[in-house]
Amino acid sequence: MNKILCLLFLCLTGVIYAQQSPSKTQVLLLGTFHFDNPGLDVAKFENADVLSAKRQKEIMEVVKQLKAFGPDRIFIESEPVHQEYYDSLLLAYKAGKFILKANEVYQIGFRLAKELDLPSLTCVDYREAQFPFDSLMKVIMSADQTSLAIEIKIAIDSIEKAHNTQLRSLDIRNLLLQYNSAHERTNSVGFYFRLLHAGTQDNHVGSYLVSEWWRRNMVIYENILKRLTGKEEKILVLFGSAHTALLHEFMKYNLQLELVELASVLK
Repeated sequence: MNKILCLLFLCLTGVIYAQQSPSKTQVLLLGTFHFDNPGLDVAKFENADVLSAKRQKEIMEVVKQLKAFGPDRIFIESEPVHQEYYDSLLLAYKAGKFILKANEVYQIGFRLAKELDLPSLTCVDYREAQFPFDSLMKVIMSADQTSLAIEIKIAIDSIEKAHNTQLRSLDIRNLLLQYNSAHERTNSVGFYFRLLHAGTQDNHVGSYLVSEWWRRNMVIYENILKRLTGKEEKILVLFGSAHTALLHEFMKYNLQLELVELASVLK
């Protein structure tokens, strides 16, 4: 009898806890390629020509569907020190005094903020991390790891070729869906683990580079969490897809967040 009572108590406790626990904040991670193609990434992509009439129509359709999702906050790939700068530009844009540049923050973030009448876009990037890719490749060559160097080159060439091919055949919506698929997230996160093999046994440039990449994105995640008020029902995180792939890994363990697949929004 006591065991039965204890079991009933535990079941009731679980039900009460579930009823009292706050609802989760829905998180839409929108990983993008760089619309303005600054050439700063290891992989080099062709220009998407997002200011053309065709691409502008495609972007507006994406913004329309993101508006239907209705995020309360939008977090962008810029450091907090630039918050006032973006706030002032957003005000100017809403007043018709700022012409949007090709960057995805402007093309998607600004447009969506205006459509939803949001007061700001929240800057949460972190860039005080090292990414010694050139040093890593030198270490690989000095250690005669030719096969690893070839593997890395093939991987980067494959990324470039796939993007440039898709850029010529897909609209912005389908490009974004490709970049935010589970397959692409796995490839993005997995690529870095292969770099752990770089160098001899007493050289740790590979683990240093990977840990710095993890640390940068962990601070981005921290910045997002620290800026949530607890009142948000839905948020959008607009970052490069390599960032959102790792943010997805971090966020899936947070019981207060509910990750939303982009494919369920961009239909």
